[in-house]
Amino acid sequence: MNQEEKGIRYDWLLGQHRQIENEIARVPKLPLEETFQSMDSSEYTPQNQELINQLMNKIAQINNEVRKLF
Repeated sequence: MNQEEKGIRYDWLLGQHRQIENEIARVPKLPLEETFQSMDSSEYTPQNQELINQLMNKIAQINNEVRKLF
């Protein structure tokens, strides 16, 4: 892969990263009172936490691919 192709791939990956960050920001959090009362201080319901974990895994994969480009 030449430098131009790497640049194009990097731009695409950066866009994917931003999109996932926006998805994470849209996941509803528990009210602060519930977070403080929770034993594990989780900010999300179990279902939403699973979604957050999946999205964070995608971000980690993107970060690894970016490292491999350069």
